[in-house]
Amino acid sequence: MTYAKNGTGPSRRRVLGGIGTFAMGTALGAGLSLPAFAQDANTLRVAANGSTSDSLDPHRTRAQITDIIRFTNLFDGLCDYAPDATVVNVLAESFMPNADATEWKVKIVSGVTTHAGEPFTAEDVVYSVKRMLDPDNPTRGASLISFIDAENVEALDDLTVVFRLKKPYGPFRDIWANRYLRMVPRGFDPETAVGTGPFKLTSFTPGRESEFARFDDYFRGPAKVEQLVVVNVADATASMNALRGGQVDMVYNVPISEARIIEADPALSLVNNPSSLSIPIYMRTDVAPFDDPRVREAIRLIANREQMVAIALSGYGEVGNDMQGRTIAPCGDTDVPQRTPNIERAIELLAEAGQSDLDVEIATTSGTSGMVECAQILSEQARAAGINIRANVMDEASYIANYGNWTFGVDFLSDTYLPVAARSLMPGGSSNNTHWHDEEFIDLFEQATATSDEAERCNLIQEMRRIEYERGGNIIWGFSNTLNATGAHVQGVETYVSGSPFYHLRLVSKA
Repeated sequence: MTYAKNGTGPSRRRVLGGIGTFAMGTALGAGLSLPAFAQDANTLRVAANGSTSDSLDPHRTRAQITDIIRFTNLFDGLCDYAPDATVVNVLAESFMPNADATEWKVKIVSGVTTHAGEPFTAEDVVYSVKRMLDPDNPTRGASLISFIDAENVEALDDLTVVFRLKKPYGPFRDIWANRYLRMVPRGFDPETAVGTGPFKLTSFTPGRESEFARFDDYFRGPAKVEQLVVVNVADATASMNALRGGQVDMVYNVPISEARIIEADPALSLVNNPSSLSIPIYMRTDVAPFDDPRVREAIRLIANREQMVAIALSGYGEVGNDMQGRTIAPCGDTDVPQRTPNIERAIELLAEAGQSDLDVEIATTSGTSGMVECAQILSEQARAAGINIRANVMDEASYIANYGNWTFGVDFLSDTYLPVAARSLMPGGSSNNTHWHDEEFIDLFEQATATSDEAERCNLIQEMRRIEYERGGNIIWGFSNTLNATGAHVQGVETYVSGSPFYHLRLVSKA
């Protein structure tokens, strides 16, 4: 089966909004201020959290928002996410697997040039992949493509790469939309950061500011503005002050508490992005009391999801149904009933389990908007069932110190379904806080990742989600939106639903 080219990315007037990426900024602290800025239709100025550890290396970034803005405008991937979270080809023109999905031939788009004026070829893809998988210099994306046999990736000709895998991997094309799998040219030097993206580097001062000029030979069409400037700020307050003062045109990760104020201000515009960011309340399935499925079901029936979204997220989100994946494009919704509160049944289940007087602590921290609030709301809701859930709100360091071992807690996760299932629902997953181990689910996961037939994979994913809904250890009560803001003079911004935070600033124009 050949996965043919279905477009080279989003339309040129779209911008992909971010999701809840965590970053700590240290620039522009007390006593510092942003430079005066007269609005210029040819320059787009963006404020975001960053630090002195800012990087121009897309493979070895600390994933600060400033880094992500830079490398998603300097570099392209083989694929990318469209607004509806489907995957579209970018540097890749087509993907063709062999019969058992252990070998993939990828055709590269012809005519792509780098910022240095050199042709981008299959050899650059080989170089990029081997750089990502270098065991002596680990990269952020290495675990995503660990199934690739790095020694047996080769260029068959200038525009064709063959990937030989250690095991079958059916959703091979989809993985290349991940932000940490960007392509760089051979001999890549992070100091000069030459790429193929819509902007090329002109200056970079870690912890303060970076400037980029439009790459007029960009193969998907030139940017709407001539210059991009990314300014480091200390926190969300500094970002909003800069936006209100006209010193920047756009800010990322606006606090939910600011949303209504922005919407009421005619000089500003709120970019309300649906996202795959879930805030699961997790229950360890291998220890009491949650090793009893009746107790887990009772807690699910106590949770009032609509109330949680309304209060914990101020309405900027969507009710969940105990399954990961706000969108599982292109597979569609899973046909199971929406869980709603049923306190009477919850009381019956707790009595059957001998837990009518349940008293348990739930661990949480201010990792992202809604984490603390949902724990506090569930504590209040539990009183109706006669049980005591105590919210233990701690600093992030204390929470992380015992991460993976809390009996009852709150986390946040974001990705498309199979990657988030690998991390949070499979044994050994880095975020499997429930310690869930379901043999049927594991078997379906292995089948889903092995097949290159999209329809078959969707059927398997739907069955996985039904099992997660029925037997899993998470309460997926809601999905949080990610809020960005611009000045009203910024045009062409559209909301995206995506598993990853991308910032395609080339697609924005200014009035």
